[in-house]
Amino acid sequence: MSKYKYIIRDYHAIKEAEIKLDGITVLSGINGCGKSTLSRWLYYLINGAKGFETFLFEEYKDKIGHILNRIQIACVDLERLIRNDDLLDKTSLYNLIKITNEFDFVKYKRNIKIETIERLFLQALYNTKRFLSETMSMDLPDTRKARIFNYLNIDVEDKNFNQAIECFFEQNARLINKLSSQLKKDIKERDRNKFFDLINEHFEIQNDIPSFIQLEEDDVDIIEKEHISTLFNMQQAVYIDTPMAVEMGDTENILWKALRDIMINEEQIDEFSLKEKKLMLRVKGILEGETVLEKGDLFKTNSLRYVSKDKKVNILLKDAATGFKTFSYLQRLLENGLLNDETLLMIDEPEAHLHPQWIVEFARLLVLLNKELGLKIMIASHNPDMVAAIHDIANKEGVLENTNFYVAQPENPKSHQYIFKDLGHDVGEIFESFNIALDNIGRYGRVDL
Repeated sequence: MSKYKYIIRDYHAIKEAEIKLDGITVLSGINGCGKSTLSRWLYYLINGAKGFETFLFEEYKDKIGHILNRIQIACVDLERLIRNDDLLDKTSLYNLIKITNEFDFVKYKRNIKIETIERLFLQALYNTKRFLSETMSMDLPDTRKARIFNYLNIDVEDKNFNQAIECFFEQNARLINKLSSQLKKDIKERDRNKFFDLINEHFEIQNDIPSFIQLEEDDVDIIEKEHISTLFNMQQAVYIDTPMAVEMGDTENILWKALRDIMINEEQIDEFSLKEKKLMLRVKGILEGETVLEKGDLFKTNSLRYVSKDKKVNILLKDAATGFKTFSYLQRLLENGLLNDETLLMIDEPEAHLHPQWIVEFARLLVLLNKELGLKIMIASHNPDMVAAIHDIANKEGVLENTNFYVAQPENPKSHQYIFKDLGHDVGEIFESFNIALDNIGRYGRVDL
């Protein structure tokens, strides 16, 4: 099983953090010390490194789709002007529309090949050339012709219309070759700057990139000086900053949307292992019921419902108690086969909205997910019950060796930057930080502010 180290230095509230990801990692610290920042950037790195080729291909298809869309708009507008002319052969236009529709369909397929995109683009280009050549020979005002050419970025200067159309065809044929060659080059080189540009766009990152950030897999840097290496044994990260995200419909929050998409995904692994079945039964036992996927139709998206064991309660999950949502996302992640030794599960304050007894039950589930399935987990917690439960249950289950605790401490008494201190398996300093709040209770009630 691979081991990971995650490092950020001098970024916003974080002075230094070197975080081991061997099994279960617990981060503790006051609000604003950078725990969520650590989680988000780790999410970006893992999913960005694994999705790098996909992001490149999406960018490639978007550029080609933009060109095809402009071509179709121009040609359809031309057809409208001469719709009643019986001399116009519209075969090329119909073929163009058919091809662009086919492109719109295949661009969402997972295993589409570059050669397929090239073929469709060249076919569309050929039909555009034929249609424009025919329409430009008809009796249309030069101003209308010039407007179409200008929209398509066709240079007519010192050329007649037919020559300009031929140049347009040749230029775009060269363009598709250039774009395809660049895509293959980018996939091969995995350029560092290109990587950060892509994740910035894909995840809609609002802040600057850390000046120093690194992820190591088995002591090998993933972020090299000029390139991004491939992660071998970490397929994805799942980040949950609030259980409320599972009920969100349309949302601009990329992380919430990603979790929501996972939760309502209809795909489910065909066969569960005995360990997975036992863990799912444990979750359902705690819930005294289960979360079920209700499939939508053409006008309604999939939704989630909580159904009690006796079937007397059957409600939308968004209407259930928030604590139910906390266990529900574990159930759905298990059912979708995402909780395994190639996934990192990150949760901010998993104890939020949980009864003290359920805090212990949730901690036990996390420990068992690590022990039985090899799931790597990183949680940020303010709660002494959660920290104590993770520590003690991990010890009893024999996985404390791979459970690491960190506490955020200010660089100095006046600093707003924090160093995440590695406590190993000892939680004593975390509880000392909790006790500061108790000590401060004695100050309450004074008249001074």
